[in-house]
Amino acid sequence: MSATPKRALKGIAVLIAGTLVAALLLLHSLLPTSRGIALVVESALPWTWILIVLVVLAGLIRFSVLSIIGVLVPAIVWAAMFGAYLRPAHAPEHSGLVVATQNVGARGSQPTATVQALTEHQPDIVAVEELESLSGKIIRKRLDGKFSHSHVADTVGVWTKWPLKDTEEIGLGLQWPRAFATTVQTDEGDVRFYAVHMPSVRPGQESLRNAALSKLAEVVRADRSQRIIVAGDFNAGSSDRYFSELSSQLTDTRRAVGGGFGFTWPAQFPLVRLDHILVRGLTPTGDSVMGEGTSDHRGVIGYLDVP
Repeated sequence: MSATPKRALKGIAVLIAGTLVAALLLLHSLLPTSRGIALVVESALPWTWILIVLVVLAGLIRFSVLSIIGVLVPAIVWAAMFGAYLRPAHAPEHSGLVVATQNVGARGSQPTATVQALTEHQPDIVAVEELESLSGKIIRKRLDGKFSHSHVADTVGVWTKWPLKDTEEIGLGLQWPRAFATTVQTDEGDVRFYAVHMPSVRPGQESLRNAALSKLAEVVRADRSQRIIVAGDFNAGSSDRYFSELSSQLTDTRRAVGGGFGFTWPAQFPLVRLDHILVRGLTPTGDSVMGEGTSDHRGVIGYLDVP
């Protein structure tokens, strides 16, 4: 076989590889949810840039029109899906509202340090998940000493300097409370705040979490409040199809301000963002991820302007 047909075949191979990556990005919602296939793939979608880099390298080795197309197609699709996260982020000059959230771990070894890390950003509202065991009691006590108002439902709590009203548990089809809504009476008007901790999820065992996310999305959709914040541990990545039922209604602080993907789990080497702050009727101006602490989740700080 002559060199030209060989080059053409290799260009076709690059085109096919690039098309497959693009198809995965565009059609991931068609993947079956059985055995955790969709869960694993959708959680890893931001990392498909690695596959695109491999396609680029293959295209450079055998440069041709077909290989260029094979590189451009997945790159454009990936950029359309995730490019917003990679915009340069700037530290907010001022924010009318600062929100912090973290899954502090059921048995954190340094609860006092955890509270110090959460409050050093001077948040106006703090949502904490997994308030269990002795460490949870210590965290509650420390936060009670720093904020005037709070509400705790089982292992989920909210602390703020402003009064709370109209607090209600959000039924997610579980036997124990994992979410509640409360109205925070801020200096600039009421904000409906949802504190959530979705059920844990493992490949092949995600039905409870999926149902809970769908139920929460339904509740938020029916909420006519002018300003809404939904914050906590969703146990779902940003590209998870069930999380999208909720995020499509709201603005994700990280996607809105850029600065990278803001992965939060596992804390030592984050690979996926399970912890989110979503808003409606508020303008995100900043989003930062806390450093590694004693929890397996890193905390998230959201900076918001109140119109």
